[in-house]
Amino acid sequence: EPTASHYPEGHSGQCGALMAMMTFITTCKNRLAHLKETLPLMVKQSFSEVIVVDYGCEQGTSNWVAEAAPDAKVVRVLDDPRFSLARARNIGAMNAGGELLCFIDADMRLEMDLGKWAQENVQPGCFYVSGQPKVFELCGFLICSRSMFEQAGGYDEAYRGWGGEDGDLLERLEMAGHVRSPLPEEALTAITHGDDLRQFGKNDPEGFATKNHALALQQCYKLMKFDIIRLNGRQPDIDVRKNLHSSIRTAYGNAVANGSKDFTITLNVPPRHADNRFSHSQRKLVYRIPITHSRLAAPKRRPAGSKNDLH
Repeated sequence: EPTASHYPEGHSGQCGALMAMMTFITTCKNRLAHLKETLPLMVKQSFSEVIVVDYGCEQGTSNWVAEAAPDAKVVRVLDDPRFSLARARNIGAMNAGGELLCFIDADMRLEMDLGKWAQENVQPGCFYVSGQPKVFELCGFLICSRSMFEQAGGYDEAYRGWGGEDGDLLERLEMAGHVRSPLPEEALTAITHGDDLRQFGKNDPEGFATKNHALALQQCYKLMKFDIIRLNGRQPDIDVRKNLHSSIRTAYGNAVANGSKDFTITLNVPPRHADNRFSHSQRKLVYRIPITHSRLAAPKRRPAGSKNDLH
């Protein structure tokens, strides 16, 4: 639990800056080599604590952290052979003691005392991302308040495999009226590596074949989900979101197996009852997703057949 010693007695930063301890949340699924480079930089941060979510890592992450960084808290996830970054980060947030949450990947290096910087600069209503938007490896970084994170619903656990969940949350934070702000450019650097280390869906019979395949299908899901949010004013329930994500992947797999040039997803999105009490109107959204002109690659395995219509 955080104690009073975690908090500074005063500061000379900007007026209105949030004075709160920050929890650094990082996850590890067979990235121990990277964590060995970056975790020592996290535990040195001022006014902070560190949580490492060991998501079924097969490289002994929990044992190494206990020996090398005993002040860091380890949360182990043993019930899921596939990696879910969204779930891993949500679990980290649930175990966090800080009022500020910093989500940082195991392959991101902290190049400054970000804990001290946050004490002096983080403003109410703002969330913070990498100051280097063109560096792809840093796109998953985020600092936000706990209340902001919880009100947005956290990361969307309908995302499976690799990619998409970080941008999804940033967009929902902006839709809620919060302001995206950059860190100083020098705050972070990335450990570059090949795609062989990315979790496209290892141990997953329906895993993504390539990075482009992952990005394209995750983008399809995000596009459809945010259309629903804009129409109905809220995010669909998690079961609906998981069904949508699964249906997109199934429809795509069937289209590839059948040699089709595209596939179609139809969503039934009835108007809110208060807006439709007398007209009883129906509303459908139809999406045609091309395969030959998209970044989609053939899947590893053909998913089982299912209907494209979502109710």
